Amino acid sequence: MSAAGRGIQAGRITLLLGIHNHQPVGNFEHVFREAHDRCYRPFFDLLGEHPNLRVSLHYSGSLLDWLERNEPSFLDGLRKRVENGQVELLTGGYYEPILAAIPARDGAGQIAMLTRYLQRRLGADSKGLWLAERVWEPSLPGLLGASGVDYTLVDDTHFEAVGLKPERLRGYYLTEREGTPLGVFPISKRLRYLIPFRPPEETIAYLRELAGDEPAAVTYADDGEKFGLWPGTYRWVYDQSSASGGSGGWLKRFFNLLEENKNWITTQTFGEYRAQTPPTGRIYLPTGSYEEMMEWALPADAILERESLVEKLEASGLREAASGFLRAGFWNHFLVKYPEINLMQKKALYVSEKISREEASGRSRSKRLAEARQELYRAQGNDSYWHGLFGGYYLNYLRHAVYQHLIRAETLVDTHPSESPVRLIETDLDRDGHPELLVETSRMNLYLKPSDGAAALEIDYRPKAVCLTHVPTRRPEAYHRKLKKPPTDPATSSEGISSIHDRVVVKASAQDRNLVYDRHPRWSFRDHLLRSEVTLEQFEASRQEDLGGFSDQPYTTTSAETDREKAVLSFRRAGGVGDLSLEVEKVYTVSATRAELSVRYAFRGPLLTPDASCLTPYVWGVELNLTLLAGDDPKRYYRFPGKTVEDRQLRSAGELDEITEAHLVDEWQGIEIRLGFKPAARLWRFPIETVSQSEEGMESNYQGSCLAVLWPLAIPVEGTREGLITMEIIER
Repeated sequence: MSAAGRGIQAGRITLLLGIHNHQPVGNFEHVFREAHDRCYRPFFDLLGEHPNLRVSLHYSGSLLDWLERNEPSFLDGLRKRVENGQVELLTGGYYEPILAAIPARDGAGQIAMLTRYLQRRLGADSKGLWLAERVWEPSLPGLLGASGVDYTLVDDTHFEAVGLKPERLRGYYLTEREGTPLGVFPISKRLRYLIPFRPPEETIAYLRELAGDEPAAVTYADDGEKFGLWPGTYRWVYDQSSASGGSGGWLKRFFNLLEENKNWITTQTFGEYRAQTPPTGRIYLPTGSYEEMMEWALPADAILERESLVEKLEASGLREAASGFLRAGFWNHFLVKYPEINLMQKKALYVSEKISREEASGRSRSKRLAEARQELYRAQGNDSYWHGLFGGYYLNYLRHAVYQHLIRAETLVDTHPSESPVRLIETDLDRDGHPELLVETSRMNLYLKPSDGAAALEIDYRPKAVCLTHVPTRRPEAYHRKLKKPPTDPATSSEGISSIHDRVVVKASAQDRNLVYDRHPRWSFRDHLLRSEVTLEQFEASRQEDLGGFSDQPYTTTSAETDREKAVLSFRRAGGVGDLSLEVEKVYTVSATRAELSVRYAFRGPLLTPDASCLTPYVWGVELNLTLLAGDDPKRYYRFPGKTVEDRQLRSAGELDEITEAHLVDEWQGIEIRLGFKPAARLWRFPIETVSQSEEGMESNYQGSCLAVLWPLAIPVEGTREGLITMEIIER
């Protein structure tokens, strides 16, 4: 028997184990399958060999939905563990939303949805809640209390922020908001980094340090995917023939050690402990999340400054002493750091408000509204609304799923034939103090931002629930500095396995990449006045000089009108180019009954100086950023009628002259985007790719394609010049 297992009677401790299992809405089927086979199932089976151990488990609704369809026997077995008391199930938002980032009505609805499912399918009376990404705000006790929640789990980082030391945190604390109480269990960061990455004996030794004469409890709670799905963990957790000198993998050794030391280590569920033990004390916690998340929410340069400061503190031996006073960011700053995330989140708010208004009106059938609300809930899953160590926002298929469910939700709500077939709404959608103009038909959505070049923030094809324009900006990320560092991925040994927080892995797609950063968000129909010598390479690298303020300055809205056939929105801007001026009229027309829009440009150029005697050549460019998800899929490609182009992948780059049409084809989704240009134009195309990180390492990801439509333009303009771009979405 190990030294840790000889039962020295120095004290006792209760270990509260919480495991959170989740796969996001929109993730690939094979990822769900691999997660089940290599993580959830083997963990569950091994737990069954130790019936005296008690654990609290959380499964998100999106994962439960998959299990219900594909592995119902897993859920049958889970119900038996709940019934015999070995497992407590935690509730939460059904599709794993950040509760502090969605309306309270939606948060309450998501919690009720999961709580009902757990009771009906699994026989669980869930009073504890898994808080997605442990994003805490002081207002949450009101929402959780009204939802029947008695306790939740947050990180010890929250407690450090109010002056408590992690090694002294025991049991649970009681907080409240407006008198509504809530128990909060502090999750040990030390245990998060020990389990399962260090030999299990180290966890037992740490518990020995914490054990005392008085009853105490310590909380471990973290992602279940650590147990087999994170890189390198499957062999270490399950298949390692000798994990720290014992037989079997890490998890088997850990469970065995817990049973060997049961005379001083007790395992309980959070609910059991809460029911039997009074709170350690009262507490009021500030807004926060786990330390890594709060760092990721900072601007890139602030992350680098913080990392430098932490390194200096560690070198001076002050890191641990300063940890409680070294605060980082605020989760909601992701909505500032990434304008595209903010737009996606505000779109979800907009759809939620639509559904609530429709419910209040009593016009729609309750079944249809229930379907719309469930689509909204699916779109509120947190994974696409932030970015840190995991791909998150940079995974285009997750963003696609968000928009897909939002568009489906609003289509279920917008079903009143008595209303106009085209709706025009003026609202500050992104909450930046400047109004946007929204055009909605049964076929398309078009969101325009007059304050930013009258560009199109969003273009949707509603029959297929596809957003065609969710293309991220290429921006600096703090981890980009690691691209030049040598990789570090220590091999698994008897001493442990590296956490993904400790690995520096640069995948082949990101090696030797010249990073390109954009100066503006990649909205569509962004205008550029360029000198005629600007090249495709300069434009692709965002090294061009934009003249006259047309690319990012406000356009004046001159008219916005609708009838039963169309919506017409007109904008105007005058910009100076040296001693010359150019006046541009930009007119969007959206069909009420077809998936068609057009943008007409009219150029006029009165002289500012009467002695100007020559025409100066420029180029007018219109930038479109479109995504059909995959850049090198043979069923997603360009077509250029009348032109022979060797490489038609959406990831391809090139220049074509005298182009009147360009088509983007998606055979998977069964749609085709047909672009038309009058007069014939020069067309630049290139992929938008980002170097982002995930648990697998840093890699280059295709996000969408940029097409720049170019017309020569002499200034001052003699008379009036015009250009027209049409867009039509057809089903194949």
